[in-house]
Formats: sequence, structure tokens, C-alpha cells
Amino acid sequence: MLVLSSIALATLPLVAVPPTPVLALAAAPSPAEDAKAEEEEAEEEETRKPRRQKGLILRGYGKTGTVGLPGIGFGGGLSAGYLRKKFRFDVMGAGQLNRTSWYPNGTIGGDFSLWRVGARACGVFGEGRIVTPICGGADAGLVSATGVGVDSARTERQPWGSVFADIDLAWYVTPQIGLVTTSRWLVPLVRRNYYIGDRGTLVSTPPFGVEIGLGLELVLP
Repeated sequence: MLVLSSIALATLPLVAVPPTPVLALAAAPSPAEDAKAEEEEAEEEETRKPRRQKGLILRGYGKTGTVGLPGIGFGGGLSAGYLRKKFRFDVMGAGQLNRTSWYPNGTIGGDFSLWRVGARACGVFGEGRIVTPICGGADAGLVSATGVGVDSARTERQPWGSVFADIDLAWYVTPQIGLVTTSRWLVPLVRRNYYIGDRGTLVSTPPFGVEIGLGLELVLP
């Protein structure tokens, strides 16, 4: 009987002490890991948000093309408009940096610039963050031409007008901010010849023009 009691007492500690839980060995997430997970979740939620489909649109852009002036030129513009789902309307102003065209001798020529304002109406096609506005409109402005390399050079200003069609591609990196590529095909309403003295025509308004550009737009509020 004494022997059995000793055996029972000897095995009691082994029965009384429970095994260590496996879960207790796992390390708890650190505050830095929690913050990173919350940041990634917030970024994913922002990405899932749809673009703004109604509001005031402000756009700025740079462009290059052959519009009304000799050769390829560079310029930029600003526009403001209103967007409502599949329709938008914009008013805009644009200008081109001065360009110089020369007679064959290379010493006499003309310096040209073009400023214009216009309006357009667009249908907006596409879903999600990528859309394609297809637009039609008209603009009016002023061409300035100044003689270069001649005595008593004078500046002549002539009115400008055109009708145009635009095809844009906009990618909204956030619901309010979009990166934009622009393209425009236009036809001048009036074509003109420019010359200096009796030297013959220096340049003529081309029958059509093409512009491409890059821009950034913001939808408010």
C-alpha cells in the first residue's frame, strides 16, 4: 500500500501541470505592422472609389501642333467647364509661342503669334477611372505677324476663327484628379496669305491643323 501511494504521489505533478498552449508562442503584431496594414487598407479603399461624375472642371495643358501658323509650334492653355455624368461643356483660352518663318535667303521673314478663346460640348464615354471625352466646338482669336530683318517693320493683326473636333483620354488617378492627353483636328474659317513688300507670299494659313497635348484636370468640389 505504501508503494502504491508513493507511485501516485510521484505521478501527480505530471498530471497537475497542463501543457503550454501553442498559441501563446505566437508573437503579437507590432504597432508598426498594424499601422502599415491600416495604410494599405486605406489605399485600397481610395482606389476603389469611383471618379467624380459631377462638378466644376478646371484644366491646364501644354500642346504642340500645326495650327494657323507656319511649321510646328508650342503653346498652352487653360479651360473651365461643367461635368454631369456623360456630358461636359468647356470654355477655354489658348496661346502659342512666337514662331518665325523666313524667305529662302534666310535674312528676311516674319514673326507670328496666335491667341484664341473657344467653347466645346462633349460626350463622355467610358467607365471607372478611364474615360474618353469626344467633343466638337469653335474658337476665335487674333493672329499677329511682324516683319523681321527689314527697316520700319510693322505688325499686322488679323482675326482668326476655326471649327474643331477633340478626342481626349483622361485617367483619374484619384476621384478628383485626372491626367489627360488631348488631340484636336481643326479647319480654319478664313485662310490668309502673309507677305513682306513685293517679295511674294511668305506663309499661307494651312487648310487644316492638328494639335496634341498633355494636361492635368481637377473636378470640384
